[in-house]
Amino acid sequence: MLRPNGWIGVELRHFLALDAVASEASFNRAAAKLGYTQPAISQQIATLERVVGQKLIERPGGSQPVRLTRAGEIVVEHAHAIGARLATAQADLHSLRAGDLDPLRLGFFGRGLGALMPGICRRLELDRPEVQIRITPGTEDEDLLGMARRGEIDLTFVQLPVTLDEFDHVTLLEDEYVLVVRAGAFEQHSPPKLEELAAMPLISFRSPKTCQLTDYFRANNLEPSWVVGSDDLESIYAFAAAGDGVALLPRLATRCLGFGVEVVELACGLPPRRIGLAWSTTRGESGSAAAFVQAARAEAALFARKLLSVAG
Repeated sequence: MLRPNGWIGVELRHFLALDAVASEASFNRAAAKLGYTQPAISQQIATLERVVGQKLIERPGGSQPVRLTRAGEIVVEHAHAIGARLATAQADLHSLRAGDLDPLRLGFFGRGLGALMPGICRRLELDRPEVQIRITPGTEDEDLLGMARRGEIDLTFVQLPVTLDEFDHVTLLEDEYVLVVRAGAFEQHSPPKLEELAAMPLISFRSPKTCQLTDYFRANNLEPSWVVGSDDLESIYAFAAAGDGVALLPRLATRCLGFGVEVVELACGLPPRRIGLAWSTTRGESGSAAAFVQAARAEAALFARKLLSVAG
């Protein structure tokens, strides 16, 4: 709720002037940057200082650059958040004009996630039958998070961790890795050891998160033999079925196994793929996004129990 207070006289142009002075360290350069005169910039800063009741700019005089006070730094930090929120509002209005705002806009990186979607949608239908979902595909978390940051999507599936402060996220599922091999080609009765796995010709998704597996091998003084990386699950299955390598995949990606391959369990401590949902803190969760998160968490919990039973 908007509540009038002592800052009611603050305008966006005051924040823009303060930000320009801070970045340019000069009233004259700030004026040139914004297309104002220097006295106009000085007046806007003076008005802002009077409204907030604190000194925001240190003016040492002469040729020395001006700089923000601690109070000024705080105001600029919040001004940036206000600017981001306004940019999000602009993106929403653009989407509304284009007729794209009403569906829940979901970022989606594939790689086995499709196995979760039917159950999520069934749960969402029970709780929010009016919600429609528009899926936006992407192969990299950075691209999907960028779309969320710009307000082009409401929330997105990600592979955790997400370390950026500008995003909130929830963990949905820890997805253990298994080995997908040509049918009948693996005769060992016990799971391969880590050093045996590292020596095999390995196939996996082409993703920066795969480096977490490489890091695990290297932490154990082993160098994995990656031979194929692909975003296409069918291609990975095809390579494995042809005997051109063995596919190191999260279990969720094996729910639609192709012909000629089978799953070999692993017990060598590989870190699981962690799947989550993330959304911009600037934007927050809409009601439909919150309902999707709730449905996804419930479905992921059910899937986790199924995966444990399969592994057992």
